[in-house]
Amino acid sequence: MSAADDDQRSGLEPAANDRLIDRLFRSEAPRLVRFLRRSVRDHDEVHDLVQETFANLVAATPVTALRTPEAYLRTIARNLLYRRSKRNAARDFPVHVSVEEAFEIAIDPEQEWVMEASDLMRRYQEALAELPSRTREVFRLSRQEELTYQQIAERTGLTVRGVKYHMKKALHYLDHRVNSDE
Repeated sequence: MSAADDDQRSGLEPAANDRLIDRLFRSEAPRLVRFLRRSVRDHDEVHDLVQETFANLVAATPVTALRTPEAYLRTIARNLLYRRSKRNAARDFPVHVSVEEAFEIAIDPEQEWVMEASDLMRRYQEALAELPSRTREVFRLSRQEELTYQQIAERTGLTVRGVKYHMKKALHYLDHRVNSDE
């Protein structure tokens, strides 16, 4: 059965389905990029996965037959991430282990995660201590005491715009300092 047969079966001409896919791509591709970027750091791979998601959507069913094509797209993207993680895990699995490697003492994955988390927290605490006192206080009130920007402004005597400035400054600095390779 061809794509034309699918379009005839759905009651729409091929051009209408193409317009719907184009509209869907324009509205949902940026959301999919943000969704995928949480799991995939490689910028090019993220865009490849977005294109593969839309290719799977077009190949699977006429878009007009879907009630919520946005949700269907996210499901396809989640499945692609799952298959990607399985593929990467299988590729990283050693096929052959030499005798020398067999007797090395391995670190448990949990222990490695704890060490990484500890290192991350150390860098975070150091970076937090390096912030100017007002910026650090605004950040602490927002993140630890969970106050709104308005409440922070009232407590510190800043404007809401000033609170936003300090939060932006803190988040940018912490992100740069904690996530940079030392």
